[in-house]
Amino acid sequence: MQVILTDDVFQLGKRGEVVKVADGYGRNYLIPRKLAIPVTPGNLKMVEQQRLAMAKKEAKFMEEAQVLANELNKIHLIISRKAGDTGALFGSVTSKDLADLLATQGIHMDRRKILMEQPAKSIGNYNIEVRPHSEVQAIITVSVLPEGDESIARAKKRDAESDRIVADLDAKVKEIALLTGTRKPEEAAAAAPEEAAPEAKPKRKGGRKEREAHKEEGSAEEKPAEE
Repeated sequence: MQVILTDDVFQLGKRGEVVKVADGYGRNYLIPRKLAIPVTPGNLKMVEQQRLAMAKKEAKFMEEAQVLANELNKIHLIISRKAGDTGALFGSVTSKDLADLLATQGIHMDRRKILMEQPAKSIGNYNIEVRPHSEVQAIITVSVLPEGDESIARAKKRDAESDRIVADLDAKVKEIALLTGTRKPEEAAAAAPEEAAPEAKPKRKGGRKEREAHKEEGSAEEKPAEE
């Protein structure tokens, strides 16, 4: 028999699909559990109407997600943490911290949609991917600053102040890298002194006969004089 699935069924099909199944499986399992309905002209028309409604709803979700992504691309999150001389944080910055900051701007984002491979554990600027929809991507700029006398937790629109904060923080990270010796291999190689070339050994002048004559003279000098 043929049935119309009213829900996703593992290894059988997705909701709205027409599938062929054994009569007993359809009548005794799928239909009683409201996982499927019989194929009739009326049911087919109803499923098609539901499919169109779902497609419109999905399109609306995607449109709203794109609008949200455009807003997220303009967001600059600034947060501070206690840090050591090397820039390593005594704590970390997590996706929950970012979600809480976004909420202060009226943007309520599930932290699972903020795609951080791991929490930020050092000062610096980060570009974090956010997925308000499975097919819509946004990138938010996050600046993690070393904490001074007061902690910082701000969410703002990108502007000239943001550019200055990002540039100053990049410069500080580079300065720390130089002071701690964590330079790139090519930079270290460029900074290393060149090794002096080994001095060439002077060539011995004279031919074979001259060398033999010197040898004989040396032997004569070592030979004790006869009494």
